[in-house]
Amino acid sequence: MVERVETRSAEGDPDGIVKTESRQPLSDAESGHAKNGLAAHQEVPLTTEEQAAEKKFLFKIDTIILPIIAAIYFLAALDRTDVGNAAVAGMTDQLHLSAAQLSYCVAFFYIGFLIFQLPGSILVRVLTPPIQLGTALVVWGGATAVMTVAQNWQTIAGLRVVVGSFEAFIQGAPLYLTFWYKPHELATRGAIFMSMTNVAGSMNGLIAFAIMRTLDGAHGIPAWRWIFLIEGVVSVGFGFLVFFILPTTPERVKRWFTPSEKEIALRRTREAFNIPDTRPNLGQLKATLRDTKTWFYSVMNGCASISQAAWASFLPVLLKLNGYTASEAQILSIPVYIAAGVSAIAMGYLSDRFRRRGVFVMGAFAVTAAGWLILILSKNKQLSYAGTYFIGIGSSPTVILMLAWMNNNIIGYTKKAGTLAVTSMVGHACAIAVTFSFRDGPNYYLGKGLSGGSAVVAVVTCFFFMRFVDKENARKTAEKDTPEANMARVMSVEEIYDAHPDFVYSK
Repeated sequence: MVERVETRSAEGDPDGIVKTESRQPLSDAESGHAKNGLAAHQEVPLTTEEQAAEKKFLFKIDTIILPIIAAIYFLAALDRTDVGNAAVAGMTDQLHLSAAQLSYCVAFFYIGFLIFQLPGSILVRVLTPPIQLGTALVVWGGATAVMTVAQNWQTIAGLRVVVGSFEAFIQGAPLYLTFWYKPHELATRGAIFMSMTNVAGSMNGLIAFAIMRTLDGAHGIPAWRWIFLIEGVVSVGFGFLVFFILPTTPERVKRWFTPSEKEIALRRTREAFNIPDTRPNLGQLKATLRDTKTWFYSVMNGCASISQAAWASFLPVLLKLNGYTASEAQILSIPVYIAAGVSAIAMGYLSDRFRRRGVFVMGAFAVTAAGWLILILSKNKQLSYAGTYFIGIGSSPTVILMLAWMNNNIIGYTKKAGTLAVTSMVGHACAIAVTFSFRDGPNYYLGKGLSGGSAVVAVVTCFFFMRFVDKENARKTAEKDTPEANMARVMSVEEIYDAHPDFVYSK
């Protein structure tokens, strides 16, 4: 039997390309061990017909799963950032909100979002993706719609906690995609569905502008209340659709796919280092907290979340304070979000194409830092507007690329879910901090400085993490023939995770 094996180029190879070669499997005597825990996850050679069938299958899940997840993220982003648009549309004036109170309304979202990150990630197999994601949509959409009757900032802030709590459960979506896609396919797909955040940002501005022009005062309801009502009701309706149309995990899926396609799905999920029907494991959670990689990713994600939260939540406000009218601020935010979405998809594609993550992450953070510097120093309205493009183009790909990088380097269901949860919790804790920092209007130097400084910290952290990855791979190579490595080699990925002696980290 011919075995298809992935090997990585030597540490000194600047391309770091993963190469695939066919060979006869080693005998037990040659390999020095009875079996290898990674063997079940090696890619198998495919005939021409099988390759064509897999391409057809990949296209099918791209047209079924990806649009649903993208729509969920789109609606989540609408409801997450609609406070900024509502503020510009009259909420601040009608409820007599101070800058600090508006910051509270924005920041309280992240309290619930932070608390429920771990269950949102780890329960996706237990609850099943359709139930978890559909329920989340229905509840947060309902809470958003209820904001229509709010009479003070405390009510809005409290409902934002509910919205954040249930939006946390869509954090299982990136993990869900790893059940269906291989590691080198994730950045492009992740960029597509996560760029919906930017599309939503542009649409939020357009929706708010349209509502301000056409519905303000209709039935005695001001424009900012219509924003909450319309966006909330749409989320509730789509949540009920998700219950019925989103495929579950590959091992349990019943609708949409033929028997042969189900076999392809099961093979692909194994090749992506998944073991079907795996359940949460406490030992893997402990390993997550002991893993240095977790904290490198957490720092970078925290820095990315600072820029994204500040940019997404306060973009219309910043534009208005730079001299644009409320209507101009809504309209001018649209092309900024579009540019950010295009950047995310392009960077995700290039990262998958070259199978490199770190250099793209560093470049994105550098562009982000340049954008914040422009906003801090510029006194020119047009130049400040250009700075918002730099921030959007740079910050939008960062989380996407890091999620793909993390999925490349972390294996084991609970360990991957735990790492996703920990990094997200750190990220959203940072998002809370930065939203509270935007209290010194109209210039907001504190918030801008914190955001720009965090981008610089991320560039440095990414550099040192790439060095760390090189050292870990060199250590595994040096220790590959030791008795300890031979004993560990027979363990499955659910037992030893990415510490397996033959698992190579990517950078």
